[in-house]
Formats: sequence, C-alpha cells, structure tokens
Amino acid sequence: MLDQSHGPQLLGVLLSCAAGYADLPPGADIEQDTLFRALLDCRVVLRAVRSIGLLAGLGPDDDLAQITLSYDPSVADLRGIPLLRDAAQMARWAEEVEQNVYTSLDSFRKPDDSSMPAHFRFESVLWLQAVAFEFQGRALAPKRLLMIDDVQRLRKKQRDLLIDELTVLRPSIPVWLSERTIAMGDDDLLSQGVRDGREIRHYNLEEMWSLSKGGAQSFVGFAQNILDRRMKRQDTVASSAFSQCLRTEFNAQEIRSIFDKAVSQYTESSSRLRGRARYEGWLAKADRLTEDPSWESLLDLYSIQILLSRDEKRRQMTLDLSLSDEELEERDSSQVRGAAELFASQGAGLPYYFGLDRLCAMASSNVDELLFLASELYVGLQARQAVRKPDLILSPSDQEKLLKAAAKKKRNFIPRNHSRGSNAQRLLDAVGAFCKDKTFAPNAPYAPGVTGVRLSQQELHRLNNPRPSVGQSGMALRKVIAECVAENLLIIRNSSASTSRDSGQVFYLNRTLCAHYDLPLQFGGWQDVTVVNLEEWMNLGVVQTRRRRLESL
Repeated sequence: MLDQSHGPQLLGVLLSCAAGYADLPPGADIEQDTLFRALLDCRVVLRAVRSIGLLAGLGPDDDLAQITLSYDPSVADLRGIPLLRDAAQMARWAEEVEQNVYTSLDSFRKPDDSSMPAHFRFESVLWLQAVAFEFQGRALAPKRLLMIDDVQRLRKKQRDLLIDELTVLRPSIPVWLSERTIAMGDDDLLSQGVRDGREIRHYNLEEMWSLSKGGAQSFVGFAQNILDRRMKRQDTVASSAFSQCLRTEFNAQEIRSIFDKAVSQYTESSSRLRGRARYEGWLAKADRLTEDPSWESLLDLYSIQILLSRDEKRRQMTLDLSLSDEELEERDSSQVRGAAELFASQGAGLPYYFGLDRLCAMASSNVDELLFLASELYVGLQARQAVRKPDLILSPSDQEKLLKAAAKKKRNFIPRNHSRGSNAQRLLDAVGAFCKDKTFAPNAPYAPGVTGVRLSQQELHRLNNPRPSVGQSGMALRKVIAECVAENLLIIRNSSASTSRDSGQVFYLNRTLCAHYDLPLQFGGWQDVTVVNLEEWMNLGVVQTRRRRLESL
C-alpha cells in the first residue's frame, strides 16, 4: 500500500516461530504460558520498532529516539507492555524482556517476578494496532499487518494458545498465521473442511493455486519468477532464465527412434484386427500415420489404438459396419490424447515429465517441492558445464531422467522421514500400483489416467471410527493417512454427491510420486476403494495382497 506523496502506508511486521519458542519448558501452568506470551510480545514490539526505523530511513547506528510514539486510549489498560513515548525506549524494553526470558530459562531458581511483567494475554497485537509512529512531524505507516510464520514449529499447546487467544482478542488489524499442515491434528486433516467464522479464516495455499480459476497457470508464472531469480544469483551456469535451460521440443533423431518403437508396437497389436471390415478405415488411417514420423502422428497412432480397444469392448450389440473417419474424430478428445501421450511414454519411451509446466505440476503447487525438483535439474546443468558440453540445455529425456530420479529419492526417503514410514511407503506403493493398473488398461477407461483413490462418506466414517474388533490396524491406518496428508504425500479433495454415489473424499497421490509410478499429473481421475483395501495395502503391500487374494481363490 503506497501513497505517492507520503510513501508506504502499511507496516508489515513479520515474525518467525522457528527459533526460541519451542525451547521454553513444556508445562500446563500459568508461568510457562506467561513466558511464551512475553517472548512473543517483546519480539513483535522489537520487530515493529526496527522496521519503522528502516521506513524512516534511519540506519542501525542512528538514534531511534527521533521516532515518537502515541497511543489510542483503548490500550490504556495494557499490563505487560509499557506505553513508552519514543522508539528507542521501546526497543530497550523489548530487548530487556527477551533477555529476562532467557535468563529465567538458564536459571535453576524461579525468576524474580519484578523482572518479568505479567503477560496474561497476547498484548503485542493490541499494542501494534493502537500505536502511532511519527518522525519529523510526519506520521509513518498508519495501517498495520502482523504476520507470524512457521507456526508449525511451536508446541501444540503453544499453537493452540496463540490461535485461541488471538481469536478471542478480535484485533482490528489483519493477522496472518502461516504453518505447514504437519502442525494440524488428525481431526483437522481428515475433516470435511474447516469451518471458518467471522474471526478466523483458513486458506490452503496449495488448494488456492490448484483449484482456483487460472491458479495452476498463475503458479507457473510465480514459480518461473522464483527460479529465474535463483539463476541470477548463481554464477556456475551461464543463464539468467531457468526455463531457457529446459528444451521442450524433440529433434528429428529423437522422434525417429521413438516412432520406430511405436510403429513396431502398433503392427503387433493391430494384427488381430486385420481383415475385420469394421476397422478397415481406422487401420488404413493408422497405416498412413506410420509413414510420417512426427509428434502429432505418434499421438494419433496411440489415440487410434485406444479407440479401437474401446470399440472392441463395447457390450451393446452393434452391426459390423465400417467405422468412418468422422466417427474417429467424434470419439477423439483431449482426454484420449492425454492418455495417448502417456501410453507412448510407456510403450515407446517418449519422455513425459519435462518442461516448466510439468515441473510445476509435479511440485503440487508447493514451493519447497518445486525447489527440490529444480535443484535436481540444476545439478544436471552443472554436470553439463563440468564436461564442457556445447550447450547448457537439458533435453526432454535428460529432464525426465533427473526428475524421475528425484521422485524415486522422495519415495525412498519416506521410511526415514515419518513415524510410520514403512507403513506409509507400502500404502503409497500399493495405491500407485492400483492407479497404474487402471490407467494403462488398453482402452484407457479413465483417460488420461487414475491418480487417486476415493473413500465414500460411509467409508470415511469407518476410517474415523474404527471398530474395536479391527484392533490397532484401523487406528494405524488413520494415523498413516493423516501423516501422509500432513507431509503432502497425499492430497485431499472433497468429492460431491451425485445421483449414483454419496459424497466423500479423494486422496490423490503427490504429483512427484505420480512420476515415480508413471502416472499422469492431472487431477480428476480416481477410483473408489474401501478402508479394508487400504488396511491390506498398508499392512501387506501390493505384491503380498495380490498373492493372498490368488491363494483364496
């Protein structure tokens, strides 16, 4: 918020919970809550005073006493924060309180009450909304915003206390709390959605990027800006734009090699249909495509094979009349084309996971994951630089190899990064194998593919209220799923009721893991499963589950 004549009008105070707060001794008594409130209050005040000094153009060695403070009468009853009249005094007070907090932690004795003001509520937000800063007769930043980051680093009791008390205080300035989903409990993660009120609203950033209109493309632009700025800060790879290092087109030699494999596969799979009048027209068109080694011909060839398989599986009685080119065009669709590209990837080795758009899709609208994947590509660029390759550009094949290696690394790291890592890995592997079976059925019934499983409302009730007869397995499954959601390994989307099914929730695989399991990156394709299915997958894994079912036949 900028005023052309008076400069910035909004003071944003950013505070991180990454250090200090979790060091406070755990406990449920008032003294521990007081220490937590005191530490947060003094840091908000100190950060606000230092930020307003920067806004006034004062350097670190300049006297903050040049900035005067005045207060709204509504905060006359503050007990923990003194209403001092210049910024230098407020800074000294905040520094002393912070020092006293840490002194009390290092001391074996109970801290002297006179050195520690009573903090029975989070008063810093009230102080921030009521204080007015003035420098050389000019008011500074009359509007305020408090931003508290890394809330997941707090203890659960601290987090709950902070959110509850800020809600009760109902501050007149906006307060943003940012946290990773790992801080949320099982009930929050597996609920049917957060119930917002007038005082508090919850926003899931990944959902805002992926579900809002144009959000996915907006994330691509946002991601490109981040990656380009990182490229400009390094001097190893001679490029200032990350996307320029990623080739997205195939050269003639690459297409020729892939196309020959596709033609060989087509010749073998179509042999059983030769001589059937119904398919003569479509097969003739496919035969003509085999003489034109291009990207479009490759996708057309696989699209025709999918549509041929679909027609074969049609259950209703049909006359054995020849299918026309018009019917081929009518049955073709973007979903079929998407499945065709995926089938070409599996059948002929066509690279699928490459380019900035798919890099962003694999990141699941998560910046941390984006940087993890991009770093693997950057290592590939460094390797080309080290061996003095003529061009510092990664081919589609190079990109896919690096991204799939990163996906495998993410999957292999699951047991070491989760309290129930082995169970989580078995469950995700089984879901991945299940989705792959459905995706690569010859007729692509769920084009472009399946990337998630759905629990109906009835199954969700069973998940959230496991029967005692099930033992620990039901509770373990709930914990595993909640942990996977918290770590972004599973992505929840609500599923609305229809005339043929009740409502429920879809658990989509993390998009990076989709690359490990050779699945598409789109949302939308899912299959219904039961809690029993998930328990079997979690406990036995996909191979053992199949073996047990075969033995029972």
